[in-house]
Amino acid sequence: ELGLTGLAIAEEHGGMGFGPIEAMVVMEELGRGLVNAPYAAGALVAPTVLATAPAELQAAWLPKIAAGEALVVLAHQERAARYRFDQVSTRASESGGAWTLDGAKSVVPAGDEADAFIVPAHTPHGIRLFLVEKAAAQVRGYPTEDGARAAELTLAGSPGQLITADGLVALERGLDVGIAAVCAEAVGLMDRLTALTVDYMNTRKQFGVTLSTFQ
Repeated sequence: ELGLTGLAIAEEHGGMGFGPIEAMVVMEELGRGLVNAPYAAGALVAPTVLATAPAELQAAWLPKIAAGEALVVLAHQERAARYRFDQVSTRASESGGAWTLDGAKSVVPAGDEADAFIVPAHTPHGIRLFLVEKAAAQVRGYPTEDGARAAELTLAGSPGQLITADGLVALERGLDVGIAAVCAEAVGLMDRLTALTVDYMNTRKQFGVTLSTFQ
């Protein structure tokens, strides 16, 4: 209702057109409020990457993301990649102007809640990024230890729409946005943790006096 799902999306697609400073302010407040939601993945990282897509693909998805009607998340982690985003085993092949993908992605944030995925895949011309709709993939969701959701994603001849041929550059930019967002969220979390600790120290009594008098 605050319109924050459109924070990083251009005004022409129904968003606010704001940048990283505003995004980090929002993330800090979400951290302070202990809001456990895939905001960074869906409202910051995905729009950053989709901004490199062809105009028709942007028009199809960015307005829905801005309106909170669609959740698109990055699905880039793979087993044995060891967090090296340039190590991609998933393959994409083209036939008759259409692309299909084969491979698997792990720990996809809110994967079983998402409507589509941004997937890096190897092609004969290097790593490219594709948009794969949920219906075209096998998705196995599970809870994570922090109470959020993630999923394992299996692609087997799954149709994908090309986002950009310059996949590594767009992927690195999206991951940088995500890292900055998590850092900002952590600042808010630490602030809330400090406040809770101070309150506890000033109310909890031991030996007949509050802890803050001797700790």
